[in-house]
Amino acid sequence: MKKSIDPRIQFLLLIAQSILVLCAQMDQLILLNVFGIFYLIYAGLFQTAFKFGAIVAATTALYFYILSSDQQWVKYVGFLIFLVLRFGPVLIMARVLQEVPTGRLMAAMQSLKLPKNFILTLAVTLRFFPIIKLENDTIQMSARLRGLSYSQPRNWLRPLQAFEYTFVPLMMRTMKITDELTASAMTKGIDHPGQRTSIYQTRLVSKDLLLVVLFIGYAVSIFTFRFLEV
Repeated sequence: MKKSIDPRIQFLLLIAQSILVLCAQMDQLILLNVFGIFYLIYAGLFQTAFKFGAIVAATTALYFYILSSDQQWVKYVGFLIFLVLRFGPVLIMARVLQEVPTGRLMAAMQSLKLPKNFILTLAVTLRFFPIIKLENDTIQMSARLRGLSYSQPRNWLRPLQAFEYTFVPLMMRTMKITDELTASAMTKGIDHPGQRTSIYQTRLVSKDLLLVVLFIGYAVSIFTFRFLEV
């Protein structure tokens, strides 16, 4: 069962996680990814937590293998591992924020007195990528039935044809979805200059504050441990 976490807490944790990622070393990045996985479990996204957990576990194992290996070709994989571990914590926190309904998210961000343009950009961005994923799944299913999907090995020898029948429709749908999201926002009175009202009530509860305390304690502990280690 998914737990309801205040969108303001989710947003602040996302910002804090992004800042910590910029300052963290590789061992600290691994621990931040671990916190993100437990964060997904706390939010009730068990399937997503399992997928991210498998990715983080495999990436961490490769990282330690590279440290102990003298083979030159293995070193080139290190940059990919660095990117996964560096962006993983932020993507995990953003994934939880994607589950928040757009109306509730905008109401919560409005209570923080954030600029309207920023709120619109955040809401549209978080809504945009899940829709694109669904559209891509539909296009890939259609291409697979016609034997034109890039996921089929026989089409790897015909990359231009696979690109034409899979990526071009996705780009066309992307432009269409952008217009649809804009029209939907205009219909809901997004361009109204006055204060917007919302059916969603935003208020902090004890479990939200407990989550913040746990995050701060976890972040302080891993960075203090690194400091003492130096």
